[in-house]
Amino acid sequence: MYKILVVDDHVESLQVIINFIKNAHPDYTIYQAITAKLAIKIADMKLPDLIITDWDMPSMSGVELVKYIKSQDKTKDIPVIMATGVMLTSANLQIALEAGSIDYIRKPIDPIELEARMHSAIKLIEEHKSRIEFENSKLTESALYLARNNEFMVDVKKKLANFASFVKLKDVEQDMLNLIIDEFDEKVKSDSWERFELAFKSAHPNFNKYITSAFPDLTPSEIRLANFIRMGMSIKNIASVLYQSPDSIKVARSRLRKKLDIDTSRNLETFLSKY
Repeated sequence: MYKILVVDDHVESLQVIINFIKNAHPDYTIYQAITAKLAIKIADMKLPDLIITDWDMPSMSGVELVKYIKSQDKTKDIPVIMATGVMLTSANLQIALEAGSIDYIRKPIDPIELEARMHSAIKLIEEHKSRIEFENSKLTESALYLARNNEFMVDVKKKLANFASFVKLKDVEQDMLNLIIDEFDEKVKSDSWERFELAFKSAHPNFNKYITSAFPDLTPSEIRLANFIRMGMSIKNIASVLYQSPDSIKVARSRLRKKLDIDTSRNLETFLSKY
């Protein structure tokens, strides 16, 4: 259900917290780290829902860990609870909160207090996920509206062409109509993508940065396609929004898989959702 990262350089303390969580929530996935540097790697790779970290650790303290986590776009929204048996004053609490921690728990760990702190943190997690789901639903609705709108535009274009054929326009008139249709095409294409791009960036502001960082050889059109796939859109709807044929989108998806080194046994949308 939820993914929890526990960080403590004392193995016994680490195991105490892990055992408390396992007993209370056997369905949770728990990661562990005995150094802050290892915790950073795990946080970046696994994106846990919550981090519980010790304060007093060698090389890099819990406070420094929190500051780093909060400085990175990919991990900045992960809530962190600070645990300590040494830094117990109100001034220490203030330092932990100013660094970016959402809560503070004293050692030795009390199971009831730990459960209460985790419960509060998980409420924040759920609120954050609900906000993301709401943004995604708005984005999907916007994309489907664009798809339907573009299908209508394509139908209008066909009717204009049929009308021109029916009335037998002069060459000059036909050229003018063709020019209007071409301009119409370009306007629909650019407007459709710009509207979707604005909505997508609002819901997933860092997706393009992460995907281009991981795969710098992706072309702008491949990144654009990845945006639509990330949203779970069908080939038909992507084709409508991009004003292309479904067959061309199928070919583009296949090329994107090769660029990402994803074979057909793996779900492309699931893979992209990690970014």
